[in-house]
Formats: sequence, structure tokens, C-alpha cells
Amino acid sequence: MILSKYRALSIFLLGGMLCTGLFSCKKLLDLKPEGSVYEGVYWKTQDDATSGLMGAYSLLRKSLTLGGQGMSNFVFGDFTAGVFTEGGDYALNFLVKGDQYYGTGLNVNDFRGDYLDDFQTWTPFYKTITQANTVIEKVGKMPDNVFKTPADKRKIIGEAYFIRAYTYFYMVRIWGDLPLVLQFDPDPVSSKNIARTSEVTVLDSCVVDMNKAVKLLNWKTSNEEIVRADKGAAFALMAHLNRWKYFVTKDADQGLLNNAVAAIDSITASGKYMLEPASNFARLFKGKSSEGIFEINTSFGQGEYQESGFYNYTLGIPYIPGQSKSTIFDKEMVNAIFADDSDARYNYYFDRSKPEDMILTKYIGKNKQNLTFKDPNAQTGAVIDCNISIFRLAEMLLLRAECNALLNKDGQALTDLNEVKRRSNLENYAGSGEDLRYEIFDETFRELFCEGHTWYDMVRNKMVVDYLDASRFPQSRYDEEGWKWPINRGLFVDNKQLTQNKYWIGKLR
Repeated sequence: MILSKYRALSIFLLGGMLCTGLFSCKKLLDLKPEGSVYEGVYWKTQDDATSGLMGAYSLLRKSLTLGGQGMSNFVFGDFTAGVFTEGGDYALNFLVKGDQYYGTGLNVNDFRGDYLDDFQTWTPFYKTITQANTVIEKVGKMPDNVFKTPADKRKIIGEAYFIRAYTYFYMVRIWGDLPLVLQFDPDPVSSKNIARTSEVTVLDSCVVDMNKAVKLLNWKTSNEEIVRADKGAAFALMAHLNRWKYFVTKDADQGLLNNAVAAIDSITASGKYMLEPASNFARLFKGKSSEGIFEINTSFGQGEYQESGFYNYTLGIPYIPGQSKSTIFDKEMVNAIFADDSDARYNYYFDRSKPEDMILTKYIGKNKQNLTFKDPNAQTGAVIDCNISIFRLAEMLLLRAECNALLNKDGQALTDLNEVKRRSNLENYAGSGEDLRYEIFDETFRELFCEGHTWYDMVRNKMVVDYLDASRFPQSRYDEEGWKWPINRGLFVDNKQLTQNKYWIGKLR
């Protein structure tokens, strides 16, 4: 479905523009749609319901493209993973490499929180959640007979549950405990400030949402549908929710790993997805391929592209005319991860023709297949025309391998691991135990390089210290949950019930 089709109509339905006690007002969430005066007009037809849902997708995309260059998804998931020499405009050397710079750790005089204000606030994410709550409430009360089929109504509600759960899951991995808001509020003026809810409770709520979504959604019928959640996306999120809960509950319940494996089993058993061959990487990373499960639409043709963004940020001449780019990757670390020159990803993901530079060609394509220009004649306004991949089959296979390895099911883990390896022209791996766990992580690092995943993979596998080095990220910081991001200082002004993440207490001013 073309998301921009409903842009004009959904302007009235972007309910949930935050003006909250978490932020600047004396109320938690302004859940009233901007077009509330049109309450008697909207939420009457299937197009109204679809427009409200498209508003939620639009807000989700905005949440993942925050900041001056619109690349927060990659700031959270990749800049933190040690593969970049510096954090650029995001001063992430202060966030992640603080102990390397200051030896004894950060203190109030070393770290000024305003360096990262764009990425410490959860405001855009709560706008997305508020819109999803609005859709669930309003569409749920619409009569079935205004929809073409009852399945159409169920699908819209199921997608809204997915968007809400995915947004909470995304925030949990960044900040941990969160204010949990699950209800549409018809009277936002009387809303009260609320404290943060345990991240385990938030994850449990997301699992409840996905159990509902699985029943409401169908499997995709074409690759064009990948930019909207279906049953496959719901199972993929279910797998991640259970794996992350296993981590945050200190590996106490292996049943969570079994749940994750079962969810991925449902995806592979559906027959709806297949690995793209390495020769088709350009199609895979453009989006809407046979491997994709869920993607954020950023299509140039739909007017939803980013003119700068992460894809453009990592490029330079000869890929972008007139754009210079110095090396931003830690080449030693990248070359160590991609140790085998026969790896199809190593050869496709990077231009290494100049020893002094390393250009990420993963998204533009080795032959610039995914490059377009706003002005083709002048070749100006370069746009890398790719969706943002959230879930895809290779990632699911590696996640299942990770879970099975933790369950000591090495044979099953090797099956998934080696299927991904063979796709990239690598030989099968035959190790076991702890060696196998590290190999699965390394393969995941290679496969999902710069897709917004690596930091979370490091954290849940307890490999941050190993890969960043104890001088940059000591075990003591990891033990204090120093991998979580600080909460924006402005959120504490009116909501006295909030608390800062413990590692950052005393480090922000």
C-alpha cells in the first residue's frame, strides 16, 4: 500500500501530538486528534480508518529518522557499535567512548547532555504510540459494515497493535523502563503524570499485543506489502520480544528462548520468504524483496525519501558527485569482522579500491543501482532510494541460531547459521558451544552491518566489552546498565515521578 496516498486525509488524524507532563505541559499525553473538530466526519469509512493507520506509520518513520541528518535508527544501532571512528555530529565519543577519553569515567563536568538532546528524548516515539492507541480505539468502535470485508477492519487494528508494540520494544532497548500508556484518552486535559514501568512489564504488554496481532493479520500476498505489518512481521517481533526478555531477566527462563524459536518457525514454515542470492543484493537492500519481512517505506517515488540520511552520509565521490567523505569506519575492526575475502558481503557492502578510504556501498549498490537525483539533468539532490529494513529472513535465521545455541541445540543452530553463510559464499562452520555462540554473533555482525541492529545484538549477547574493549567500555559500566541511553533532562521538569537511568545519575547537568 502506498503510504503517501492517505497523507492529505491523515493530517486530521495524527492524534497524539504530545504536549505532556513528560515534556512541557501538566498532562501526560494529548491524545486528542488535531482534527478533533471533525470527530463527526472522520472515523466513519474504511478510508478514514486507513488514513489514521497511515498517520501511525508516518510517525514511526519519523521516529526512526530523527536528528539533523535524519538517521537516528543508525545512530542508536550502529554508531554505538564501534565501527565508526567518530560519532560525527552526534558526539557519540562522549556517550559510548567516555571511559576511553576520561579513564576514570564520565562526571558532571565532562559530559554535557545537550550534545545528544535529539536522541535522549522519547517524545516522537510516544506520538507514534498515541496515534496507534487512537486507531485501536476508534477503528475498534466502527461498525463492520463500513469496511469492504471484516478482515479489512481486523487488519487495520492488527497493524496498529504491531506499531504500538514495535515502538515500545524499540524504546525498551534504548531506555529500559518506560511510562506505559495503552489506552486512548478522550479527556487529555485531566491526564496525570505517570512513572516509568518495569521494562519486563512493558515487554509483556508487547507480547499481549502481538498475540492479538497474529490472530488479526494475514500473511503477505506480495512483496509490495512488506511496508505494512502482516503476520510475518508480528511473529518476527514476537521472537525479538522473547529474546530480549530473556536477556533483561538474567537468562532465568529458557522458555522464552523456545518461544522465540517457535515464532521464527512460524515464519519459515509459511513459505512466504526466501533468501535472496548474493547476486541480487541490490534488490535486497533497495527493499520489497522476497527476503523482506517488514520495512519502513522511504521510497523516492512516493515522496517519502531522505535527501541526506545515513545512506548518503557514508558515501562520497565517485558515488555522489561533488561530495567528499573521509574515512569514518574503523577499518581495522571492519576488516577483522569481514576476515574472509571471499565473503560476498565484504565485496558488495564496501568500496575498498582506495586503501585510505572505505565507502559503504551496501545501499547505493556497486553499480549505483539505487541512486537517483531530484534533478537528473544536473545530477544534484542525490537520493539513495532504499527502504529501511526492520526484519528480514536472514536476520530471523541468525536469531533462531542464537536462541538454539543458548538452548544447547548446536545442530539446529548450525543449520541456520550455515544457510546464511552459504548465501555469501562462505564454507560451513562446524564448531560448538561457546565458539559457536561467538561465530553466530560474528555472522550476525557481518550480515546486518549498518542495518541498525548491531548495538542491540552486542548488548543482549553480553559482548559489548569484548568488542569495544574494556578501556572504551569497561565491564563495570555494562554491569550498571551503562549501555542504556540517558533520558532527556527536559522530561524531568514537570514530571517528578521520572527517574534517570542509574549509570547517568550525576553525569548530566
